[in-house]
Amino acid sequence: MSGSTLKRVIPYLITLALAVFLYLQAGHFDVVSRPGMPGPDLWPKMACVLLGATSLIGVLGALFGAAEEPQQEEVDEALASPPEIHPYLVWVSIATTGLFVGMLPYLGFFAATTLYASALLVIGGMRRWAWVPAIGLALAGVFTLIFMRLVYVALPLGVGVFKQLSLLVFKLLGIH
Repeated sequence: MSGSTLKRVIPYLITLALAVFLYLQAGHFDVVSRPGMPGPDLWPKMACVLLGATSLIGVLGALFGAAEEPQQEEVDEALASPPEIHPYLVWVSIATTGLFVGMLPYLGFFAATTLYASALLVIGGMRRWAWVPAIGLALAGVFTLIFMRLVYVALPLGVGVFKQLSLLVFKLLGIH
């Protein structure tokens, strides 16, 4: 193994070892789970498995992937034409996030997340406008399922018609 390969592999090996260590530690929580329900170790262990898998892929890529150094022409071209940056979009996204958090109690999670995801798609430059509402609805549905069925987090329902919408969505998604 060459020195440059070793330099590329070491960070992944360290991360892999950390993931294994943290996975083992996650099994030692003092809280006992109820039968048939996930315990407090579920999410930390899942995160450690994903971290370990990603690290393993990195190790394999560093060992067997081509170590391509950028050619001088590519470096010169990248320096000559830097990518466009739009810092104001970051501030618009931050403001949109603040608005999302502020509207959660009134609109409920599903409606607020649909609007939030749609807004971020538009801010991010999505050009296919017809897809924005569909993707916003799909993302809100997926996140509702994840939080309600997997993580067991109680989500805000909203008030008035938004509460009725949340309850309808829960019923359609099979959430009781």
